[in-house]
Amino acid sequence: MTEINPFLQSFLYIIGGEIAIEVGKELLKSENEDITDEDITENIKERIKGIKDFEPDDEEILKLNTVRKTLYKLYSEKLAQFRRIRDKSTGWFIYFWWHEFDLVEEILLEKKNLLRQKLRDRLEYERENYFFACEECDKNDTKSPFSDAFELNFRCPECGSKLSAKENQHITTFLKEKIIQNQKVNLSLD
Repeated sequence: MTEINPFLQSFLYIIGGEIAIEVGKELLKSENEDITDEDITENIKERIKGIKDFEPDDEEILKLNTVRKTLYKLYSEKLAQFRRIRDKSTGWFIYFWWHEFDLVEEILLEKKNLLRQKLRDRLEYERENYFFACEECDKNDTKSPFSDAFELNFRCPECGSKLSAKENQHITTFLKEKIIQNQKVNLSLD
């Protein structure tokens, strides 16, 4: 069986916890075979049965529904694919699953680029706007751009107090740091 590399294992854990790692192992193990969600569930049950540190809380891993939800999470993250056929005797669909783990580097790069773009968009928004906030009411953390504050006649819509200019330099500095950190992240699996 091919082992899951630590990078992929971490990504699977973020997506679905321990169950995603277990499902990932089964998908890797069945590389050249058709495998259903029921087969995956049974294989995990067999593999976990002999483990001494298996906790009663881990029984969630053994449920077919949990395996199916995890497979759909992997599918939505583009890490798994399926084909379905209708069972002629029951009329139910049978799903056969396989992994797309060889695409993990591309998927992570795509996510990294999306995050960087969102950070840049937010930085641009913070730079281009002058913000106002109420210092009196509980919604002190809510800030309004100049255009909204102007429409409100520089009065808080909650309590009617005067809206004061709010400095956002700490936010722009934070966003710049996050953009730099994002650029430094190496997603190579080598």
